[in-house]
Amino acid sequence: MDRIEQLMRDAKPRVGAPDAVPGSHPASSIVYSTDPNVVSLAGRTPARRRRMRTAAATVLAAAAVVAAVVLGGNLMPQPAPGPAQTGSPTPAVSANSTPSPSPSGAAPTASPTKASPAALSTGGVACTLDNVDQQRSDQVRAIIPIAPAEQGYYTVLGCAGGWLAYSISDDGIRALQLDGGNAWFKIAKLQNGRFLCDVRQPWSSVFNWEFQATNNQGLTPQQAMDKQFAQNGIPVELRPQLVGDGPAAG
Repeated sequence: MDRIEQLMRDAKPRVGAPDAVPGSHPASSIVYSTDPNVVSLAGRTPARRRRMRTAAATVLAAAAVVAAVVLGGNLMPQPAPGPAQTGSPTPAVSANSTPSPSPSGAAPTASPTKASPAALSTGGVACTLDNVDQQRSDQVRAIIPIAPAEQGYYTVLGCAGGWLAYSISDDGIRALQLDGGNAWFKIAKLQNGRFLCDVRQPWSSVFNWEFQATNNQGLTPQQAMDKQFAQNGIPVELRPQLVGDGPAAG
């Protein structure tokens, strides 16, 4: 048993001791105690017992205060946690602050945006095989567009000033059973919103660069190409834009 609890039990007077007459002095003053240090005195509480009782009351009061503080701390509402921060903190910028100059003293410039190449067109018409019509024979007067299934055989070389140049592959020559092999560049002229390659016209073709290099006239490929452009009625100044610059001299 705890000593403080024993002292508190001993401090409580016991009324109605055995063999005591009601109203007599022993009945009202006898206190039983198992503590050998407590001395029963008639008519008053021993000083040692008063000191022990005061100490016990002090301990109980202190324990009650501690329990109230602990319980009150647990019942107090805890503040909600703030939002988590990720990354490096961003320094605040004042409205009147000015940016620091770069080490070189030059003002920052925006990186240039790469422009996409514009599609080839001339006279407001796109230079595509979808806009090319052909008359392949001078005996059958039939002008027909290049069929989508056949467009893979052709390649647009260039266009300018209402003219368009294109070529056909060796596979296309064989598949379409065309005469003359692949010795020419095809030339089409813009008419009524469509490019027409008419084999009846001299401007409908020129020899390609390989054949221009074997002109047997002592001319460079470029001179031979320009000469044929002029003879066939195609503007010579458009030659670089239509068929390119050709092979290097020599």
